[in-house]
Amino acid sequence: MKQALILMALVLTGLTNYAQTEKPATLSADFVQGSVLTPTNEKLEGFIKESLKKDGSILFVNAQGQKKIYNTANLQSFTINGTVYIAYLYDFYKTVSTGNKAALYLKVTDNNGKLINSGSESIVATTTDGKMGDYYIQSKKDNDLTLVTKKNFEASILQVCADCSALMADVKSKLLDYTQLVKVVEKYNSCTN
Repeated sequence: MKQALILMALVLTGLTNYAQTEKPATLSADFVQGSVLTPTNEKLEGFIKESLKKDGSILFVNAQGQKKIYNTANLQSFTINGTVYIAYLYDFYKTVSTGNKAALYLKVTDNNGKLINSGSESIVATTTDGKMGDYYIQSKKDNDLTLVTKKNFEASILQVCADCSALMADVKSKLLDYTQLVKVVEKYNSCTN
């Protein structure tokens, strides 16, 4: 009898977990399972429809069917299909590579000069230099995002990754270049000096 109760509890738990991950039929196909991290570090699971290029926001639907629009003023990050998007200076950035020393991001919105609703007021956004599609390195030392372009590649890497002599040598000798940004960040994260 005890085993039957345990088995029933396991089946019900599994069905509950399954039901929470099933997308409601009322949601369109462009909603995908994901999560948001609020400014108070609360992680909310549900479904997300992103409108990043259109208006720099996402529409989040929780398990109870409640909808809320999030933008960079009321969100730390969100995750879709295992990819994390962070909010930084009123823009969203897609995580490309992360590690113990630095992370590489791709700018996916351009909210500079746009009106952002923070809930209690509207703010004219001042964002990072650069445009949508540009790459940024964030050092764990200072948490600032540094724009990396083909033109400023060497100077940016020398600034952010100066404490890794092996990487500096590869960049200066052109063994690593802008087209290998992921490899540059991975090498920096594995650097021991």
